[in-house]
Amino acid sequence: MRCELDAAFFHLYGIRRDDVEYIMETFPTVKHRDERRHGEYRSKKVILEVYDAMAEAMRTGKSYGTILSPPPADPRVAHDVR
Repeated sequence: MRCELDAAFFHLYGIRRDDVEYIMETFPTVKHRDERRHGEYRSKKVILEVYDAMAEAMRTGKSYGTILSPPPADPRVAHDVR
């Protein structure tokens, strides 16, 4: 969810993809933690993937589909009706 929010804010602020790549490199603690846990800078990778998917959705006029599974407000994760 955080990656989707980060990507959305980059778009909202008009930040270009190459600048997003640069900005992500300014978080060495996150980078090192990701590399230790996942073997790669996963946060940067996912943010850029989502950023690209959002850019494609805006370019084509199609809706962006979340990468979250289950998606927010999915009935399977809702509270029981009282």
